[in-house]
Amino acid sequence: MKKIKYISIALLATSFMGSCEKMEVDYDAIPVGDDMAQFQIGHYTPITTSAENNIYKVELDGKLLANNTNVLKYYNTIPGASRFYYAKPGKANLKLYQGTDLKLVFDQDITLIKGKQNVIVHDYNASPIILERNFDIPYPLDPSKATFDTDTIGYIRFINLMYENEGQPTTMKLQYQYQYTLHPLYTNADKDAGLIPDGKKVGDATGDATKSAWLNLGSPVAFGESTGFQPVPVKKTTYIAQGAARIDFRIVVTAANGGVPGETVMDNVDWLLKVNGKLYTDYWNITIGRYTTHYFAGLRNKATVVKAYSYAEH
Repeated sequence: MKKIKYISIALLATSFMGSCEKMEVDYDAIPVGDDMAQFQIGHYTPITTSAENNIYKVELDGKLLANNTNVLKYYNTIPGASRFYYAKPGKANLKLYQGTDLKLVFDQDITLIKGKQNVIVHDYNASPIILERNFDIPYPLDPSKATFDTDTIGYIRFINLMYENEGQPTTMKLQYQYQYTLHPLYTNADKDAGLIPDGKKVGDATGDATKSAWLNLGSPVAFGESTGFQPVPVKKTTYIAQGAARIDFRIVVTAANGGVPGETVMDNVDWLLKVNGKLYTDYWNITIGRYTTHYFAGLRNKATVVKAYSYAEH
């Protein structure tokens, strides 16, 4: 009886394996190629920062892109760094639902293009801005941004989404500028030149916090425009372990680009942007090799709104 039992089990297993080999599993997927639209959705409408102003549901042509498991927060972008939604190029309808009660706040037709792009919602009653994503870096690089020892390059893109008042995008062109520490660590070049003092070695802190001049990041950009990704030096403050460094930022608006001293810019010769009655400055830790977008969004005369939001692209 035991032999018969074992033979029966063996035949059953053989039959099961045979049926498994014949099963076909299909996945509902869209082939992704150069002819597809690949996009991220940004939520940069100047609104009060609260959980109920988050977007809890996103639809494209009636198909669900995101829900409360992937909330589109204010001043943020989905689906995430180095990730994209996919669709066929052409006209499509985009809907955004706000809060947990899913109030429909945005219902607009958009036109998607081939390749990677950012779909930026900046006003619930206006068409979003669509900016093509381009990682191509101009060659040759500026020699002042070359790589030496402990420093290398990061890439930053600035987008002007600033409003003067509710429903009133700025008419100014904003010049984004950056400044970095010139010589935080001793390098191999210092060693070769005999510039490292006794008791110090390559990779040690120099103790010199000298800053570079303020440098333009691309050209001045109008509302809805982008500088494109620009290379910036990242001078590490830790020789091996840390792959990022602080870089300071500010915004200049000359008279030719709409700056008015005492009104939109400070009363000085540098034409520095004035936000809520104060000089605007900011800083971010920039990571080596990373592409980052700074969205300058919100209302200029409300201190809690206008800010450059840093978003890691890649």
